[in-house]
Amino acid sequence: MQSVIAAIKYLTLWGRISPTKPTAEAIGGAAVGFPLVGFLFGLMLALIHYGLGPYLDSEILSIFLVAVLLVATGGIHLEGSRNTFAALCAVNSPADRPQDNLWGLVAIVFVILFKTGAINVIDDKLTLSLLLTPVLARWALVVFIYGYHDRCEETPRRIAENVRFWHLLVTTVAILGLAFYLLGRKGLWIGLALSIVTLLVRSLLHRRHAVLTHDNFGAVIELGEMLSLILLASL
Repeated sequence: MQSVIAAIKYLTLWGRISPTKPTAEAIGGAAVGFPLVGFLFGLMLALIHYGLGPYLDSEILSIFLVAVLLVATGGIHLEGSRNTFAALCAVNSPADRPQDNLWGLVAIVFVILFKTGAINVIDDKLTLSLLLTPVLARWALVVFIYGYHDRCEETPRRIAENVRFWHLLVTTVAILGLAFYLLGRKGLWIGLALSIVTLLVRSLLHRRHAVLTHDNFGAVIELGEMLSLILLASL
């Protein structure tokens, strides 16, 4: 139960407002619960779509769904995305020039636009897509973290040190099984594509900055959601 609470605090608005924060060790030990938090988000989005879909225009509904997810996460992952892209575009590290921070803002604008656009054009199985997308993105974070503790800054290193192989194995089997059950082979192809992109992003960030930062964790979740929605809209 404590590991579930640690995962929820780490990945939701609760972590923003709670006076007590989970330790890095507790967060890493709760990695198996990351997709479970994603499932709760997905269930919330699916219920909202089911309830409001008949009454709202699809474009308005897509914006509302992305806004709800942003509030539910406390904007933590978008903040990490902004800082990650700002650092990527920086000539010198850290990214402290106004133009570098501007690129970070541009990046999160594109993330939001791609998400809302993809939701708007997914005609069939939108409810299932909304349910699965947050799950896949938080599984991608487990893939991103595992085995990279020696290439992380202090806090993410302590998180990664406590992510075990069985966390990765259990989440991978469960999430790919869920994806196949809901979407058939399409779900497996999306899972494969997401895992490959996640590993490529991890390699790119490591080569660019030598170490992974805590902001990178949030960026992986946002990119995972964006990529999953784009693939669900395209395949």
